[in-house]
Amino acid sequence: MRASVIVLLLCAALAVCGGAAAATDRDSAVTFKPLFDLRVRQEALDGVYYFAPDPDRNWIRVRTRAGLRTDISRHRLEVRLVNEHRHHLHPADVDFDWDELILDRGLWAWRASDKTTLTVGRQDIIWDRGFLMLEGHALDGSRSIYHNAVRLQTSLGPGDLDLALIHNPKQDPIVLAGDQDRNLTDADETAVAVRLDRGVQKWSLIWKDEDDPDGRLAHLSTVTGAGRFDFGLGEATGLLAEIALQYQDGNDAGWYDREPDAGQSAGWAVALQTFLTGDLGWRTSSEVGFFFYSGRDGNLLPFRAPWGRWPKWSELYIYSLIGESTPGRINVAAWENVAAPRLTLRRPLTGWLNARLGASYLLAPEPAWEARGVLLQTELKFELTAGLKAHLLWEMLAPGSFHDGRHGLAPLTDTVHFLRWQLSYAL
Repeated sequence: MRASVIVLLLCAALAVCGGAAAATDRDSAVTFKPLFDLRVRQEALDGVYYFAPDPDRNWIRVRTRAGLRTDISRHRLEVRLVNEHRHHLHPADVDFDWDELILDRGLWAWRASDKTTLTVGRQDIIWDRGFLMLEGHALDGSRSIYHNAVRLQTSLGPGDLDLALIHNPKQDPIVLAGDQDRNLTDADETAVAVRLDRGVQKWSLIWKDEDDPDGRLAHLSTVTGAGRFDFGLGEATGLLAEIALQYQDGNDAGWYDREPDAGQSAGWAVALQTFLTGDLGWRTSSEVGFFFYSGRDGNLLPFRAPWGRWPKWSELYIYSLIGESTPGRINVAAWENVAAPRLTLRRPLTGWLNARLGASYLLAPEPAWEARGVLLQTELKFELTAGLKAHLLWEMLAPGSFHDGRHGLAPLTDTVHFLRWQLSYAL
């Protein structure tokens, strides 16, 4: 039986035992909270699929999540289902599909004390802004980000400890309706992730093993150690610096190795981000800095973010990275061999409307720091009423020399655009 099924069965058993034990306490308070949210978005991609015969995409995505949260004394039981179906406006020949109905969240949490919580089951695990840990299912779009995990959060003398045992299968063994064979990740993933939060300093270590049950990818084990430093330099100024060093054993091919057996299979990789935030006045804040993910350079290998494959830096560029895929591996949101200086400005326009402007000069460190292109971003966020939000996002990429077709990739020569509007409501 798959480990993820065992985790979920353990979750159910512990939930029943924990709920029964808590219910015998006359002082136990039982509360119920319905869970519901609806998100509708339309995304138009103009030329972003440059590697395909038809480079344009236009679709409407509707995600519905519903469930129930029950609190019994120090115990919490939570179940939530999710469905996201997509209607293609272009290309018009894509058949409509209601997609899958899956278990998005199924957990039992026990607050053993004011400082210690144990959570078992399907749950979201997010560290800060998701440099290393956020998206549990890179091939899943934004339908769901859960991990199958046993997670312990507690306070120690040196700081706050976050320890998780994770198993995410390539395919979901629990699909209530729809495609049982849909891939969520590149391979079956098993991991131990630990983090020590000491306020200004955060230290993390992740061991992750990837084993493709279909045998299309080589077995890969990674150990990633990272340090994050977040300093306040004044009332409205701060400096963030995070660096991750990773050892890989069994690295599979990337854009630099078009043949699966090419290149070194073990070695080191590195990633970092550093940003300075400040107040520019006139209610405008800024964030300026740099991020870097290594490519192949001799003994240096491309960085493989454990669970950082999501649109952290760009909604547009994650789709263009599909053009760098290799046999058995879809490179959507695979931030590797990518670096950029980056500037972001934010300003509230009214009490319910906020604006963001961003610019990045994307680079490919290997083979010779070639330009991937200039990326511009504009976003408006609307806080309409209680629970009702909306946003409008536009991104543009003017491609650079890296995309001229010299690296065995399809050429990208024209400026491409990404436009999205979204409306969401949550109880």
